[in-house]
Amino acid sequence: MRSEERAGIISVVMLFLWGTLIAEPFHIFVRFNASLVTYALRGLGAGDIITSIGLYLITVLIIVLMQKLSQTRFSSYMPCAVSVIYIAMLIVRSLVKHSVDYREAICLAVPAVIGVILYLTRFEKGLIWFTDIYTYSPAVALLNALVFVPLARLNGVVDKILYITNYNDLYITESFSGLAGIPELVWGLFLAAFAAFPVIYLAASGRRK
Repeated sequence: MRSEERAGIISVVMLFLWGTLIAEPFHIFVRFNASLVTYALRGLGAGDIITSIGLYLITVLIIVLMQKLSQTRFSSYMPCAVSVIYIAMLIVRSLVKHSVDYREAICLAVPAVIGVILYLTRFEKGLIWFTDIYTYSPAVALLNALVFVPLARLNGVVDKILYITNYNDLYITESFSGLAGIPELVWGLFLAAFAAFPVIYLAASGRRK
């Protein structure tokens, strides 16, 4: 299967699962990144719009970087490496707060174990799919934040239908609402279209099969 076909299948499935517990490990991945970026920018005195732009650009950068890494020989190690990094971050945060979030710990441990099993059994096709799930989960989170969250705000009916918006981890479009007289959804669509170009290009040019 070609890389762009795999990316499309994973993205569609992840969109449907994004509002469920199954996707929680990937929510944690996106949430940790967003928290770090927001904390750093707020610490530098950035306002709402600058923080939103910074969060948007860094999220796109993370997506592009992970896509590039997924096309290298190190791609098989990505799921385990990401899991280890965020488990370590959870441990540090738990030590600082003197409390453990057992739900997050379990949600991070499960994909880490799956990754180790796939790696030890040398199930290469499984590793490719598992790596791409990690690779495109930030893209799904970004699409949700830029398009579906503003769309859900249009009325209560849409909000109930788009259940995936109940688990938004990226707060980007709110600060753009009404800026230059442009609605929040239009800003979101513009930012989503701008981010789509490098993501689609890298997915189509992927060397892995």
